[in-house]
Amino acid sequence: MLKKFGSVVTNNFGLKVLSIIFAIIMWLVVVNIDDPKITKTFTTTVSITNESAISDMGKYYEVVDGKNTVTFAVSAKRSLIEDLSGSDFKAVADMSSIEDLSRVPIEISALHYTNQISIITRNQYLDVTVGNLQTQSFIIVPRDSGTPASGSVVGSVSVSPNVLKVSGPAEIVSTIDKVTATIDVSNMSMDISDNVIPKLYDSDGAEIDTTNLTMNLSTVTVSAEILNTKEVGLNFQTTGKPADGYQLTSVSYEPETVQVKGAAEDLNKLDMITIPKDVLDISDAEGDITKTVDISSYLPDGVELVDTAAKDISVTVEIEQASTKVFDMPVANITVNNLKSGYEAEFEGNTVKVIIAGFASDLNDLDASKLTGTIDASGLKEGEHTLTLKLDLPDQYSASGTQTATFHIVKK
Repeated sequence: MLKKFGSVVTNNFGLKVLSIIFAIIMWLVVVNIDDPKITKTFTTTVSITNESAISDMGKYYEVVDGKNTVTFAVSAKRSLIEDLSGSDFKAVADMSSIEDLSRVPIEISALHYTNQISIITRNQYLDVTVGNLQTQSFIIVPRDSGTPASGSVVGSVSVSPNVLKVSGPAEIVSTIDKVTATIDVSNMSMDISDNVIPKLYDSDGAEIDTTNLTMNLSTVTVSAEILNTKEVGLNFQTTGKPADGYQLTSVSYEPETVQVKGAAEDLNKLDMITIPKDVLDISDAEGDITKTVDISSYLPDGVELVDTAAKDISVTVEIEQASTKVFDMPVANITVNNLKSGYEAEFEGNTVKVIIAGFASDLNDLDASKLTGTIDASGLKEGEHTLTLKLDLPDQYSASGTQTATFHIVKK
């Protein structure tokens, strides 16, 4: 049996081998005719590696025109290549291989079928611009925006962390003038905290684009204290006495009330701000005193002015000099004492003029119809007489000199 099989195999062996070779050749011909190699162009994104190679030199880079894609040609069987896309390839630009600080070689490779694909296009480059890198730290200034709820104001505003480290092109970093972080307090009636993005501004107040900058903080926490408000009055006291012949008439000030802010428990204890008497010393004063008083140091702990500009209060202390005023005193209010029996006194007219000394505010309040006085007629005979009129006056008044009255003593 084996001999018979062997003779079958070896019989016309050479012809059989040629037949097999011919069949293979024909297969290859058919395959290449039906599925030939073709070339196709693909585009894919360039991945950038080893960026630290640039920053370690104290520099930064930017891709020219922002173009970080590469286009290349690939050769492969049509049946294979038609199923491929740009995502089937990898393009890498290694920044450590940068040439002339202007271009970086791009290494292109297939992710699949590496033995069946030929990448034709070589020597591709990523064009970059390289400049000096600058790193600088800035204090973050906390701010608030919006209006709190009615009866509330913003107290202290803080930020944490409060330092921002910025790295990037020197020509951009050098223009940074300030860094702020702003919290919105609109309609707030209690303390608030929020995470906000710091913003960079130049010296003109214009916001700086951070696209090409690297910051060590993406957000910071800003906290705002929301305080209650209250309107309270002021109480100014004085020390000392004016010069002789002068008196303190009034103490006036503007404004008469101020708005203060603080915690509810602190404001509930406060009804008035009292300024110590030694602030207004009127000793031996002979005229009005005008003074600006900073009341901020007289506020209790935990309480502040809503408007710090309102701390200066204009105070006027009015000092008045004594003066005189003429009054028409009714003669009916004059009592003539010690007339002889059977006689009486008659005055010419219904009033007599008297001069009274005092301060204007008091003199203006004095009612002439209520003035009273006496005359001593001891030993006088019938006829016309002019005698001293003794006035009965309250302590704040005095007769200016000797007051007299003329009258007639007549028989009844």
